[in-house]
Amino acid sequence: MTDDLTRHRLEGLEPDNLLAFLALLGLLRSLELTRPEWKPKAYWDFADSPLRPVLTTCQATTPQMVCEAAVDGLRLFQKALFPFRYQFTTKGKRVGRTALTGSHARFRSLARRCILAVEACDRNSQERAVWQLRCDLIACSGVPSSKDYEKIEPSPLKLPSGQMPFIGAQFELAGNCKSEDISKCLFQSWTYSFKGSSLRLSPDEAQRYAYRASDPSPEGAHTELGASALGSLGLLSFPISQTHRRWTMPGYSGKRHEGHISWPIWEADGGAGCSLHTIGAMLRTLPLDSAKLSNYGSPRVMVARARRYVLSPEGDYGNISRAEVDIIPQQGE
Repeated sequence: MTDDLTRHRLEGLEPDNLLAFLALLGLLRSLELTRPEWKPKAYWDFADSPLRPVLTTCQATTPQMVCEAAVDGLRLFQKALFPFRYQFTTKGKRVGRTALTGSHARFRSLARRCILAVEACDRNSQERAVWQLRCDLIACSGVPSSKDYEKIEPSPLKLPSGQMPFIGAQFELAGNCKSEDISKCLFQSWTYSFKGSSLRLSPDEAQRYAYRASDPSPEGAHTELGASALGSLGLLSFPISQTHRRWTMPGYSGKRHEGHISWPIWEADGGAGCSLHTIGAMLRTLPLDSAKLSNYGSPRVMVARARRYVLSPEGDYGNISRAEVDIIPQQGE
């Protein structure tokens, strides 16, 4: 629903669904990449039920314009993913693993190359934007292995098995997504009608794929295409910082295969909402312990917290639960 030409209520994005939150982040990043003059921001509409986010732009825009601009951003993201989409053997056969896992030395080499390429590009060029996306992709792709610190394991937000091409799936999702897919995920209830690559970041996808007696391989996975494509881009807002034998990720607590992911739900506070950079700052300062929420002084009033878990301690098929939403007590309450 569009209230006016600068505010768009995103009816498809639920507050307790991680994929929906990632799609919101991906939408803002897409618009910043392709339509920076719009100055896109977002907030959650507490006045009307059910609770949903609202996209704001400083210029008049229609839902169709928003969806087309989002697709343009995904095409840039697809270019950034291209070199990393799959690993190949020496005989040219594709291997079903992400091309961004390996050793610290490989990570450092890739990061150095991408940083130098960014510095060599014109500041406002699309080429620079693509290389910057690659830098961000490397920053959020891996954590030190708990068994061998010199090796890199995938991010906790990589849920499928290690035999599944995670970045390859992101590449295919970004390429397959069209304007109508963006419109469906933003403005309509999700139907999970797309059969193909899936990041399985929605709790409904985990139930469809993992909780069944029969082998789901012949059927394949189903997802909400527009949300998964935008969510792939939204993952870049979760960079991983590494120190000696320790790593941290915004909003995440616990071990790589078992932990919790939290995200804020903020109000407009009399303005147009928050930019992607402001939301990133919220994620970095978010209390990961619910007992400390009362000390989180801000206009945001809710925090969503979902569980990341595996069905078998020996396995690597991760699932995401539906989030529980906590209200942050405000000072004086």
